[in-house]
Amino acid sequence: MWELDYDGALFLRNGGEAAEQFRASSFYKLNLRRYTREISDGEVRFKPALTYLDFKRIAALCAREARKRGVEFRETEALRSYIEGREMHIELRSRLGMELKDHAEKLRPHFDEYRAAVDAGMARRLRERQMWDSFFLCAMQKSANFSVPGSGKTAAVLGMYAFLRSRGLARRIVVVCPKNAFGSWMEEFRACFAGIEPLRALNIHSPVYKSAQARVAALQYDAGACNLILVNYESVGGVMEGLLPLIDTGTLLVFDEVHKIKRVNGAYAEQALRLARPASYAVALTGTPIPNAYTDIYNLLHVLYPDEYDEFFGFPLSMLRDPDAEETCAINDKLQPFFCRTTKEQLGVPPANPDAVCAVRASEAENRLLKILRMKYRKNKLALLVRLLQMESDPRMLLRALDLRDFEYLLDDSVEADEIDYADYSDEVRALIEGSGRSTKFISCIQQVLSLAEQGRPVVVWCMFVDSIRNMANALAERGIAVRCVFGEVELEERQAILDEFRAGRVQVLLTNPHTLAESVSLHNVCHDAVYFEYSYNLVHLLQSKDRIHRLGLPDGQYTQYRYEQLFYDTDDGDWSLDEAIYLRLKEKERTMLEAIANRRLEILPTSEEDLELIFEKLR
Repeated sequence: MWELDYDGALFLRNGGEAAEQFRASSFYKLNLRRYTREISDGEVRFKPALTYLDFKRIAALCAREARKRGVEFRETEALRSYIEGREMHIELRSRLGMELKDHAEKLRPHFDEYRAAVDAGMARRLRERQMWDSFFLCAMQKSANFSVPGSGKTAAVLGMYAFLRSRGLARRIVVVCPKNAFGSWMEEFRACFAGIEPLRALNIHSPVYKSAQARVAALQYDAGACNLILVNYESVGGVMEGLLPLIDTGTLLVFDEVHKIKRVNGAYAEQALRLARPASYAVALTGTPIPNAYTDIYNLLHVLYPDEYDEFFGFPLSMLRDPDAEETCAINDKLQPFFCRTTKEQLGVPPANPDAVCAVRASEAENRLLKILRMKYRKNKLALLVRLLQMESDPRMLLRALDLRDFEYLLDDSVEADEIDYADYSDEVRALIEGSGRSTKFISCIQQVLSLAEQGRPVVVWCMFVDSIRNMANALAERGIAVRCVFGEVELEERQAILDEFRAGRVQVLLTNPHTLAESVSLHNVCHDAVYFEYSYNLVHLLQSKDRIHRLGLPDGQYTQYRYEQLFYDTDDGDWSLDEAIYLRLKEKERTMLEAIANRRLEILPTSEEDLELIFEKLR
């Protein structure tokens, strides 16, 4: 008789058959070898990482082979109970998720117990809506928080940790996130647990760790005493040897800005899948879950529910790439129980002031350059967009070769951007560019920032190009303004020092770009004015950048003001502004997102190609 059993791992009793004989069989070679860990006389042991779906496949294979051999086959009660339990698990999670999101009355006693434990374990209390989000994450064990940027997702996770710690279920948090978010996590931990639990952090990018080997050693030998371990997505693969043993029953695993792993079959996704599998509690955080297509949630669901994806969700990639209306409803209905999503309005964050637009007229030279660039790049709208933004910042940038791969971060999707433009202008055009001087938009922005600084208002200025940041920093410094810059070349420790200076009031103007500083940094306690000198149609960047100064924790009545520089050209068809066209696209996409939240749906935003067509549709 063959008997398939489970004792924490799957194994087969095969009627006493000799190990070498079984290993030599075609059944083993063709069907079981990829699942098998070891074979001994009378018993086959399977790999411990197999899922319950693998168990069912192996059971079907063994049953068929047993019939061929004329032997009896059975599954033990222990195995059947395990499989049935796993199959019921996801169904029960789904029902629980909706009850949690609806704040079902029957859950109120459990919520009150949870709130009491969290309040007792935190120095800074969560708001009611945050507490429900935190309760949701904890009760679901593995789930996502898609609340908008600035709505307090980090604090909700720390509330979950406070509860798990009070019940002896967690002693550390492992956070995988962008490097920019390290400081925010440490600051939030200190604020939430001041006087209750001191921060003992392990930051693998601390300058004391000079190599990947040193970081692995720190994880192996120093992490045991730490309650917060911070790893960035780029480093996970290199430190997996030291990181994976830490993901045990006493660890809360967090993937912050989880949209970083949206690329199907990408290296970050594969590493996240491996890391998440042994976790008892895992949370995924992002304010922008699917900016392009439902394929963006494919990796997320595999990270949270690797065993259940095929059986419960079952969305093939082909369907996620281009679902019809009925399929879109089906996808959203399946997803609903597994994420929570809260807006800043629901949390009582005071609304920002209406946007202020600073419109300026293009000079004669700028109008001429628009016509030249429009003709030169009429077949490549991405190149045209970048070149126009360069011209509006500093016309001299037009004289440099342009590698569009350097601007892929502007895109929300996989549009190929591998063209190189070598700036082959005529002598006449080159002379026009060299004689243009500072751009009208640049001068306007400097004047606006100086006005704010003279009023004693700290201000963040958002740019796209590093040259713009440097040029503006020099212009402001010449006028006696205390200014600092944060962009990609600035090391993490220096970035943190600059932010501390800004928060302490020793810096009046912070110049940065969304690609570097738009995630997880909180400046709302000291700064309430932001100026957008350059901006792209990437809604993720806009939302993240806006929420550096507009976040949970602002007092009632506190103003927040965003100011947008816009340059208007004279064309044959009347006034036209690239900045205005981009701005209007961003506002439309933001409305789409907020309507989707209200309707309990995940929104799909336009592709880059669609955005570019709409941005330039009035420029003929």
